[in-house]
Amino acid sequence: MTPRPVVIDTDAGVDDALAILLALRSPEISVEAVTTVAGNAEVHQCTRNVYAVIERAGSSVRPPVVQGSAAPLRLPLITAPEVHGAGGLGSLVPRLMKRPARTGTAAFTIAALARRFGNRLTVVALGPLTNIARAVQKDVRAMRSVGRIVSMGGAFRVPGNTGPVAEFNYFVDPHAADIVVTSGLRLTVVPLDVTQQVMLTWDNLCTSVAKLPARRRTWFHRLLDGYMEYHALTEGRRSAYLHDPVAMAEAIRPGVLSKVRTGIRVETWNGPARGMTVFATLPAGKSPFVATGVDHGNWKILSRRIWR
Repeated sequence: MTPRPVVIDTDAGVDDALAILLALRSPEISVEAVTTVAGNAEVHQCTRNVYAVIERAGSSVRPPVVQGSAAPLRLPLITAPEVHGAGGLGSLVPRLMKRPARTGTAAFTIAALARRFGNRLTVVALGPLTNIARAVQKDVRAMRSVGRIVSMGGAFRVPGNTGPVAEFNYFVDPHAADIVVTSGLRLTVVPLDVTQQVMLTWDNLCTSVAKLPARRRTWFHRLLDGYMEYHALTEGRRSAYLHDPVAMAEAIRPGVLSKVRTGIRVETWNGPARGMTVFATLPAGKSPFVATGVDHGNWKILSRRIWR
Protein backbone atom coordinates (compact mmCIF):
# COMPACT_ATOMS: atom_id res chain seq x y z
CA MET A 1 0.00 0.00 0.00
CA THR A 2 1.32 3.45 -0.91
CA PRO A 3 1.91 5.58 2.23
CA ARG A 4 -0.38 8.59 2.57
CA PRO A 5 1.43 11.96 2.52
CA VAL A 6 1.33 13.87 5.81
CA VAL A 7 2.56 17.26 7.00
CA ILE A 8 3.00 17.73 10.76
CA ASP A 9 2.54 21.20 12.24
CA THR A 10 3.89 21.27 15.79
CA ASP A 11 4.94 23.37 18.76
CA ALA A 12 7.32 20.53 19.66
CA GLY A 13 6.78 19.93 23.34
CA VAL A 14 7.00 16.63 25.20
CA ASP A 15 3.86 14.93 23.87
CA ASP A 16 4.54 16.38 20.40
CA ALA A 17 7.90 14.58 20.46
CA LEU A 18 6.19 11.25 21.11
CA ALA A 19 3.69 11.95 18.32
CA ILE A 20 6.48 12.73 15.85
CA LEU A 21 8.27 9.50 16.78
CA LEU A 22 5.02 7.61 16.19
CA ALA A 23 4.59 9.24 12.77
CA LEU A 24 8.14 8.57 11.61
CA ARG A 25 7.82 4.91 12.62
CA SER A 26 4.48 4.29 10.90
CA PRO A 27 4.62 2.77 7.39
CA GLU A 28 1.04 3.84 6.64
CA ILE A 29 2.15 7.45 6.16
CA SER A 30 4.97 9.45 4.60
CA VAL A 31 5.95 12.63 6.47
CA GLU A 32 6.53 15.17 3.70
CA ALA A 33 7.42 18.08 6.00
CA VAL A 34 7.37 19.21 9.62
CA THR A 35 6.41 22.82 10.21
CA THR A 36 6.84 24.60 13.53
CA VAL A 37 4.71 27.10 15.41
CA ALA A 38 5.20 28.95 18.68
CA GLY A 39 3.24 27.47 21.57
CA ASN A 40 4.77 25.17 24.15
CA ALA A 41 8.02 27.08 23.54
CA GLU A 42 9.35 29.89 21.36
CA VAL A 43 9.29 28.90 17.70
CA HIS A 44 13.10 28.68 17.30
CA GLN A 45 13.19 26.25 20.24
CA CYS A 46 10.38 24.22 18.68
CA THR A 47 12.36 24.00 15.44
CA ARG A 48 15.47 22.86 17.29
CA ASN A 49 13.38 20.28 19.15
CA VAL A 50 11.99 18.85 15.91
CA TYR A 51 15.51 18.23 14.60
CA ALA A 52 16.40 16.50 17.88
CA VAL A 53 13.37 14.21 17.70
CA ILE A 54 13.96 13.35 14.04
CA GLU A 55 17.54 12.42 14.94
CA ARG A 56 16.33 10.25 17.83
CA ALA A 57 13.81 8.50 15.56
CA GLY A 58 16.72 7.00 13.63
CA SER A 59 14.82 7.02 10.35
CA SER A 60 16.73 7.02 7.07
CA VAL A 61 14.15 9.47 5.72
CA ARG A 62 14.46 12.95 7.25
CA PRO A 63 11.63 15.27 6.25
CA PRO A 64 12.31 18.96 5.66
CA VAL A 65 11.69 21.23 8.65
CA VAL A 66 10.14 24.66 8.04
CA GLN A 67 9.97 27.27 10.77
CA GLY A 68 6.64 29.05 11.05
CA SER A 69 4.75 31.63 13.08
CA ALA A 70 6.56 33.15 16.06
CA ALA A 71 3.40 34.60 17.61
CA PRO A 72 -0.39 34.15 17.50
CA LEU A 73 -2.44 36.12 14.97
CA ARG A 74 -3.49 38.88 17.36
CA LEU A 75 -2.45 38.12 20.94
CA PRO A 76 0.90 37.97 22.75
CA LEU A 77 2.50 34.52 22.92
CA ILE A 78 1.99 32.39 26.02
CA THR A 79 4.34 29.39 26.44
CA ALA A 80 4.29 26.47 28.88
CA PRO A 81 7.75 25.98 30.48
CA GLU A 82 6.12 24.73 33.69
CA VAL A 83 4.71 21.78 31.72
CA HIS A 84 7.29 21.05 29.01
CA GLY A 85 10.50 22.41 30.54
CA ALA A 86 12.39 25.58 29.69
CA GLY A 87 13.20 24.45 26.14
CA GLY A 88 10.13 22.31 25.48
CA LEU A 89 11.63 18.81 25.81
CA GLY A 90 11.69 18.27 29.55
CA SER A 91 15.26 18.21 30.88
CA LEU A 92 16.70 17.33 27.46
CA VAL A 93 18.88 20.06 25.96
CA PRO A 94 19.18 19.42 22.21
CA ARG A 95 22.36 20.47 20.49
CA LEU A 96 22.39 23.56 18.36
CA MET A 97 20.90 22.86 14.94
CA LYS A 98 23.47 21.53 12.50
CA ARG A 99 21.48 23.01 9.64
CA PRO A 100 18.97 25.86 9.64
CA ALA A 101 15.30 25.27 9.00
CA ARG A 102 14.30 25.50 5.37
CA THR A 103 13.66 29.06 4.22
CA GLY A 104 10.10 30.15 3.54
CA THR A 105 7.06 30.27 5.76
CA ALA A 106 5.28 27.28 7.20
CA ALA A 107 1.93 28.52 5.88
CA PHE A 108 3.36 28.67 2.35
CA THR A 109 4.73 25.13 2.69
CA ILE A 110 1.42 23.75 3.97
CA ALA A 111 -0.53 25.41 1.14
CA ALA A 112 2.02 24.20 -1.43
CA LEU A 113 1.69 20.61 -0.20
CA ALA A 114 -2.09 20.99 -0.34
CA ARG A 115 -1.85 22.01 -3.99
CA ARG A 116 0.57 19.16 -4.72
CA PHE A 117 -1.28 16.31 -3.03
CA GLY A 118 -4.90 17.53 -2.82
CA ASN A 119 -7.21 15.06 -1.13
CA ARG A 120 -4.38 12.57 -0.56
CA LEU A 121 -2.80 14.91 2.02
CA THR A 122 -3.35 14.76 5.78
CA VAL A 123 -2.33 17.75 7.90
CA VAL A 124 -1.72 16.93 11.57
CA ALA A 125 -1.83 20.07 13.72
CA LEU A 126 -0.37 19.38 17.16
CA GLY A 127 -0.04 22.98 18.35
CA PRO A 128 -1.81 26.33 18.05
CA LEU A 129 -3.47 26.70 14.66
CA THR A 130 -1.63 29.87 13.62
CA ASN A 131 0.14 28.34 10.62
CA ILE A 132 -3.00 26.55 9.45
CA ALA A 133 -5.06 29.74 9.67
CA ARG A 134 -2.41 31.65 7.72
CA ALA A 135 -2.45 28.93 5.06
CA VAL A 136 -6.25 29.28 4.84
CA GLN A 137 -5.87 33.04 4.45
CA LYS A 138 -3.24 32.56 1.74
CA ASP A 139 -5.02 29.87 -0.30
CA VAL A 140 -8.37 28.71 1.03
CA ARG A 141 -9.09 26.76 -2.16
CA ALA A 142 -5.96 24.64 -1.75
CA MET A 143 -6.66 24.06 1.95
CA ARG A 144 -10.21 22.95 1.24
CA SER A 145 -8.81 20.35 -1.15
CA VAL A 146 -6.86 18.66 1.67
CA GLY A 147 -8.18 15.19 2.41
CA ARG A 148 -8.03 15.60 6.15
CA ILE A 149 -6.83 17.95 8.87
CA VAL A 150 -6.50 16.53 12.38
CA SER A 151 -6.22 19.16 15.11
CA MET A 152 -5.42 18.37 18.73
CA GLY A 153 -7.35 21.02 20.59
CA GLY A 154 -10.43 22.11 22.46
CA ALA A 155 -12.36 20.95 25.52
CA PHE A 156 -16.11 20.43 25.58
CA ARG A 157 -17.38 18.47 28.57
CA VAL A 158 -14.20 18.48 30.64
CA PRO A 159 -12.37 21.38 32.35
CA GLY A 160 -9.67 23.19 30.43
CA ASN A 161 -5.97 22.69 31.06
CA THR A 162 -5.24 26.41 30.54
CA GLY A 163 -7.66 28.58 32.45
CA PRO A 164 -11.03 27.25 33.58
CA VAL A 165 -12.51 26.22 30.22
CA ALA A 166 -9.84 26.22 27.51
CA GLU A 167 -7.36 23.71 26.13
CA PHE A 168 -3.84 25.13 25.66
CA ASN A 169 -3.55 25.12 21.84
CA TYR A 170 -6.83 26.94 21.29
CA PHE A 171 -6.16 29.25 24.25
CA VAL A 172 -2.81 30.38 22.79
CA ASP A 173 -4.33 31.44 19.47
CA PRO A 174 -8.13 31.46 19.68
CA HIS A 175 -8.49 33.63 16.58
CA ALA A 176 -6.62 31.11 14.46
CA ALA A 177 -8.61 28.24 15.96
CA ASP A 178 -11.94 29.93 15.18
CA ILE A 179 -10.84 30.64 11.60
CA VAL A 180 -9.96 26.98 11.06
CA VAL A 181 -12.99 25.36 12.71
CA THR A 182 -15.42 27.56 10.72
CA SER A 183 -13.63 27.52 7.36
CA GLY A 184 -15.21 24.40 5.88
CA LEU A 185 -12.01 22.35 5.91
CA ARG A 186 -12.23 18.55 6.24
CA LEU A 187 -11.36 18.85 9.91
CA THR A 188 -11.28 16.43 12.83
CA VAL A 189 -10.90 18.05 16.26
CA VAL A 190 -9.37 15.84 18.98
CA PRO A 191 -10.21 17.50 22.31
CA LEU A 192 -9.15 16.94 25.91
CA ASP A 193 -12.36 14.93 26.37
CA VAL A 194 -10.68 12.16 24.34
CA THR A 195 -6.96 12.65 24.95
CA GLN A 196 -7.50 12.45 28.70
CA GLN A 197 -8.80 8.93 28.20
CA VAL A 198 -5.20 7.83 27.50
CA MET A 199 -2.83 8.00 30.46
CA LEU A 200 0.85 7.01 30.68
CA THR A 201 2.12 6.25 34.20
CA TRP A 202 5.76 6.19 35.23
CA ASP A 203 5.52 2.42 35.69
CA ASN A 204 4.06 2.08 32.17
CA LEU A 205 6.97 4.12 30.81
CA CYS A 206 9.61 2.08 32.61
CA THR A 207 8.06 -1.16 31.36
CA SER A 208 7.79 0.15 27.78
CA VAL A 209 11.46 1.14 27.56
CA ALA A 210 12.92 -1.60 29.78
CA LYS A 211 14.55 -3.50 26.91
CA LEU A 212 16.07 -0.45 25.23
CA PRO A 213 19.78 0.36 25.51
CA ALA A 214 20.56 2.55 28.52
CA ARG A 215 21.07 5.68 26.44
CA ARG A 216 17.64 5.42 24.84
CA ARG A 217 15.95 4.68 28.17
CA THR A 218 17.58 7.78 29.63
CA TRP A 219 16.36 9.89 26.71
CA PHE A 220 12.75 8.94 27.37
CA HIS A 221 13.13 9.36 31.13
CA ARG A 222 14.56 12.86 30.76
CA LEU A 223 11.89 13.78 28.24
CA LEU A 224 8.99 12.70 30.45
CA ASP A 225 10.16 13.10 34.05
CA GLY A 226 9.26 16.77 34.47
CA TYR A 227 6.08 16.40 32.40
CA MET A 228 4.87 13.68 34.75
CA GLU A 229 5.94 15.65 37.80
CA TYR A 230 3.78 18.54 36.61
CA HIS A 231 0.82 16.18 36.38
CA ALA A 232 1.64 14.87 39.86
CA LEU A 233 1.31 18.41 41.20
CA THR A 234 -1.84 19.27 39.25
CA GLU A 235 -3.61 15.90 38.98
CA GLY A 236 -2.31 14.11 42.07
CA ARG A 237 -0.59 11.27 40.18
CA ARG A 238 2.79 10.89 38.51
CA SER A 239 1.64 10.26 35.01
CA ALA A 240 0.94 12.08 31.75
CA TYR A 241 -1.80 12.54 29.19
CA LEU A 242 -0.70 11.64 25.67
CA HIS A 243 -2.65 14.37 23.87
CA ASP A 244 -0.68 14.62 20.63
CA PRO A 245 0.10 10.91 20.13
CA VAL A 246 -3.65 10.20 20.30
CA ALA A 247 -4.32 12.75 17.57
CA MET A 248 -1.45 11.32 15.51
CA ALA A 249 -2.85 7.80 15.89
CA GLU A 250 -6.12 8.94 14.31
CA ALA A 251 -4.20 10.47 11.40
CA ILE A 252 -2.26 7.24 10.88
CA ARG A 253 -5.17 4.87 11.27
CA PRO A 254 -8.55 6.61 10.77
CA GLY A 255 -11.10 5.01 13.05
CA VAL A 256 -8.94 4.79 16.16
CA LEU A 257 -11.23 7.54 17.49
CA SER A 258 -15.02 7.60 17.35
CA LYS A 259 -16.40 10.91 16.07
CA VAL A 260 -19.52 12.99 15.62
CA ARG A 261 -20.07 15.81 13.15
CA THR A 262 -21.08 19.07 14.76
CA GLY A 263 -20.53 22.79 14.39
CA ILE A 264 -18.20 24.44 16.88
CA ARG A 265 -16.87 27.93 17.59
CA VAL A 266 -13.91 29.14 19.62
CA GLU A 267 -14.22 32.10 21.99
CA THR A 268 -11.77 34.83 20.91
CA TRP A 269 -12.46 37.41 23.62
CA ASN A 270 -9.36 37.80 25.79
CA GLY A 271 -11.12 37.16 29.08
CA PRO A 272 -11.98 34.20 31.35
CA ALA A 273 -13.56 32.26 28.45
CA ARG A 274 -10.68 32.78 26.02
CA GLY A 275 -10.15 29.69 23.87
CA MET A 276 -13.33 27.98 25.04
CA THR A 277 -14.85 25.61 22.47
CA VAL A 278 -18.64 25.54 22.22
CA PHE A 279 -21.08 23.66 20.02
CA ALA A 280 -22.61 25.94 17.39
CA THR A 281 -24.74 25.86 14.26
CA LEU A 282 -22.68 26.35 11.11
CA PRO A 283 -23.72 26.51 7.43
CA ALA A 284 -24.26 23.15 5.77
CA GLY A 285 -21.01 21.37 4.95
CA LYS A 286 -18.85 23.51 7.25
CA SER A 287 -19.11 21.44 10.42
CA PRO A 288 -15.98 19.53 11.52
CA PHE A 289 -15.85 16.13 13.13
CA VAL A 290 -15.22 16.06 16.88
CA ALA A 291 -13.63 12.97 18.45
CA THR A 292 -15.57 11.43 21.33
CA GLY A 293 -13.83 8.18 22.26
CA VAL A 294 -10.79 5.91 21.81
CA ASP A 295 -10.51 2.37 20.49
CA HIS A 296 -8.00 1.33 23.16
CA GLY A 297 -7.06 -1.92 21.41
CA ASN A 298 -6.08 -0.11 18.23
CA TRP A 299 -4.32 2.60 20.23
CA LYS A 300 -2.27 0.04 22.16
CA ILE A 301 -1.02 -1.56 18.94
CA LEU A 302 0.03 1.78 17.44
CA SER A 303 1.56 3.21 20.61
CA ARG A 304 4.12 0.40 20.85
CA ARG A 305 5.92 2.04 17.92
CA ILE A 306 6.88 5.00 20.09
CA TRP A 307 9.07 3.06 22.51
CA ARG A 308 12.00 2.01 20.33
